[in-house]
Amino acid sequence: MKKSKSLAAILVVVASFALVLAGCSSSSNKGTSKNDSSKASMQNAVQHKSAKEVLTSNKNLWYMNGSINYKSKSGIDAYRFNRKNHTVTIYSVNKMYKTYDQAKKANDLDKQGTLKYAFKNNSDNNPVIYMKGKLSDIPMHQTVSVKDTVSGKNHDANLSVTGYKVVRNLDDDPATQVWVTPKN
Repeated sequence: MKKSKSLAAILVVVASFALVLAGCSSSSNKGTSKNDSSKASMQNAVQHKSAKEVLTSNKNLWYMNGSINYKSKSGIDAYRFNRKNHTVTIYSVNKMYKTYDQAKKANDLDKQGTLKYAFKNNSDNNPVIYMKGKLSDIPMHQTVSVKDTVSGKNHDANLSVTGYKVVRNLDDDPATQVWVTPKN
């Protein structure tokens, strides 16, 4: 009898402990999901704003490459929009940086040129951006058609990035690319 009372007492203690842990876990998960969704909305502006707004209001660099982890021998094209005067400055960089200031501090902004940009259609989420000007003193034009959202991690720079799958038509030569910026 004494043995069964001891066993019952142990089971009650274990069950109580399990209930307490389950309750803590449940409330912890509820708090986490709220925090995660607010973090996600702040970190991934791509999902909550139109593509036009995200591309032109972000003061950071937008990296265009064959894929998020594409290895380029000649560098990565990095775009920085100026919404006030409708220009985009294109740089060549060796890697992705978390911020424009980090790329500047690393002295890794090889300016290729500044182009005027305009939207060729009225779509907010799938805009077609027309860019015209000179790169390295050579006249050029390109069209970038925004398709779908994309996100992932650039392993070389250890950065989580978000952006768009695009088709870049440079001098009538279309190529599928990704156009991404680091998550905040």
